[in-house]
Amino acid sequence: MGQGLWIFHHLLVGISCHVASGSCRKQRQIACMPGKSRKIYRWDRIGLVLGGLALFSFGLAAWVAPEEEEEVGEILAHPNHIELPTPVAAIELQELEVTAVVKPELEEVVLPCSCNKKVLKLAKNPYTDHRRAARNLPNSFFVKDKNELNAGKRNGKLAEVKDGRGYHISALSHSYAVLLPEVKELLKDLGNDFADLLVGTPSEGTRIRVTSLTRTVKQQNRLGRRNYNAIDEASTHSYGASFDIAFTDRPDNEADCSAPTRAMQQVLSQYQKAKRILVIPERDCMHVTLRP
Repeated sequence: MGQGLWIFHHLLVGISCHVASGSCRKQRQIACMPGKSRKIYRWDRIGLVLGGLALFSFGLAAWVAPEEEEEVGEILAHPNHIELPTPVAAIELQELEVTAVVKPELEEVVLPCSCNKKVLKLAKNPYTDHRRAARNLPNSFFVKDKNELNAGKRNGKLAEVKDGRGYHISALSHSYAVLLPEVKELLKDLGNDFADLLVGTPSEGTRIRVTSLTRTVKQQNRLGRRNYNAIDEASTHSYGASFDIAFTDRPDNEADCSAPTRAMQQVLSQYQKAKRILVIPERDCMHVTLRP
């Protein structure tokens, strides 16, 4: 800033000397030339003033510029060196514990083994023999409708059937889980003998699936329209004397269908030869009726 003032001072001094000398000369010229107008002198002085203003502007610029640089320098270099707050993005965040999302394992699908005339080789007993046997059982009676069925349960002629060793009851849509007491005992014996044959094998735990038990007339007629094996006449299912076996269900896929199928074949064949049951191998199941 001192250097700028020094330059400005010397410029002003030079201008004043030049103006002074010029004015003296002009005065002498005017004195010698009385007829001239003073207008020449006035424009001359105006030119000198404008030149002085121009020099003044340059000097002022030289004087102000260093101060601006000093102010910028002061802003960039703070005297107290106070650090600005660190941006949030730069702050080191604590590591969060992430819980891994574990997809549940899909449940293993175990397909059942079929029990029908394609896989079991058993002699077919005529249906007339089945119907005759159903009518001649000690507690046999014809289950016409739901009222008859409930009456049979109350007087002990029909017994509720639940899952047991070696067998289980499928979800039923056209029958009720009830049987004559003696037929219920047949199912329990058949299930136990089936389970005994599989003890100690990879198929241990396989169960017989019972898919149909006692039907009312209404259920029988409704089923007869979609199943050619369901006769239109009085069915042995309407006497509580028969049940259907459609599958055997393995505990897992390590057990194949060979052992359960052989066990089912052996048990039904033994019961049939012992004249304890009558069998009709059907397309979708084995129809079993207790003999008197």
